[in-house]
Amino acid sequence: MSDNKDNSLELLFKPRNVAIFEAKDKISYFIEGFKVQGFNLDNLYLISPTIENLFDIKCYKSFDDIPSDSIDLLILSVRRESLVGSLKEILKKKKINFVHIFTAGTGESDEIGVKIESQLQEILKENGVTRAIGPNCMGIYCPSGKNAYYPSFPTETGNVGLIFQSGDLHSKMIKFGSRNYNLKFSKGVSVGNCMDLQTSDFLQDFNNDDETDLICVYFEGFSSLHEKEGKKLLYALKNMKIPVLFMRGGRSKRGQTAVLTHTGSMATRRNIWNAIYKQTPIIEVPPSLDELIDYANIFYNIINRFKKREKTVIYPENERALVVLWSGGFGILATDTLTELGIEMPYFQGKTLEKLKKIYPGVVGSLANPLDLPWITQTNTFLEVCVAAIDENIDLVIIETDAWSDMESEGFKAYYNNLVKIKEHTETLNKIFIIILHQYPSESRNAFYNKLVKDDFLVYPTIERAAKSFLAAQEYGKKKKRFNLK
Repeated sequence: MSDNKDNSLELLFKPRNVAIFEAKDKISYFIEGFKVQGFNLDNLYLISPTIENLFDIKCYKSFDDIPSDSIDLLILSVRRESLVGSLKEILKKKKINFVHIFTAGTGESDEIGVKIESQLQEILKENGVTRAIGPNCMGIYCPSGKNAYYPSFPTETGNVGLIFQSGDLHSKMIKFGSRNYNLKFSKGVSVGNCMDLQTSDFLQDFNNDDETDLICVYFEGFSSLHEKEGKKLLYALKNMKIPVLFMRGGRSKRGQTAVLTHTGSMATRRNIWNAIYKQTPIIEVPPSLDELIDYANIFYNIINRFKKREKTVIYPENERALVVLWSGGFGILATDTLTELGIEMPYFQGKTLEKLKKIYPGVVGSLANPLDLPWITQTNTFLEVCVAAIDENIDLVIIETDAWSDMESEGFKAYYNNLVKIKEHTETLNKIFIIILHQYPSESRNAFYNKLVKDDFLVYPTIERAAKSFLAAQEYGKKKKRFNLK
């Protein structure tokens, strides 16, 4: 692209007006998405040579009829055979700042599709103004810009940015992340085949975005049209000032074949990526959407906790855990799981142990680590024991719990008040507090889970998922120190 282009992507995420061509029932979710987000429908231009009205919005016969000389965002949805001609003709009629090329069947399909992408790239070079995402992508999500391609996306804005080469994974990240952990997003983009704008472009933009504090990336590979993108991406990753959770598709040889038929991208070797992870502050995420959402959950919680206190974010740098429960068997399994993952479970010694024995002399259970404390969870003793056990040798506190059938009972209220106070104490010491609430079909479980999440508790369904997420945050804590990030 020419050097005189404005590098800002602001109008892509927050367009003042949007045109959709060709508007039709088949892509109604785009229109519904704008409606739900509260976009000004007077500035949503639907172009269709055959339809007069779609979802109570007027359709224009052609771009000549649109009452604006400039379009911030064009969503282009035509057959692939019409892509080149349509884009040429539209750019003759209107100034277009950004194009979202929704059409699939290009570089990921066959040689004809590869040629189409090359022709589209040449058109943009000649134009010198317009930038594009795609082809083969779902597009943009930005609540503060009233911009979404699905009506089911949350309207509340947050601080998590998403850059995904897969539209479906991008959509599921938003849906599952918001519904499971109440994650909220600042900006999200499904980039598809990356004929023009690249993952590195969005990383650099998000890195300087005041609305974004955490970035999640799903990356498949590089477009054959951009030979220098590898160096550009490495430069972007080396200079990230905020956490980046990076999940790569096509890690296996068989997965690389799947990548070619999905976005037509060229994957790179594992040893190269190992070097990239060592040279940059980014955090590698295994090829699992669940783990990406889990990791995002703990980063989101840590970042927002410190933002509320208007303090610099502190990540854990050590891996010492305290586990509190009321089952000896679960305690054994938890100990095995954590120690096998490399998390220490220090024994209580000296003054701390003496203090614990003084608080709870008639122990039913165990004052070792894990703390096995049945039958006292509603009492002040439970609170005092937990607080006393959280000393300088502890970085992570995990409490395993279950649902309550009666959340209006005095017993539940006393127990919940203990959890709140233990959480507050733990976080005052800049340590991590996690609740383990096992997942099973239950109305009471759902009600308890929703209450915990609403009150900003970190909640995970298994101790393994919680531990892996903690280790990702701890790894970033070490990298933040090593790379001297503020």
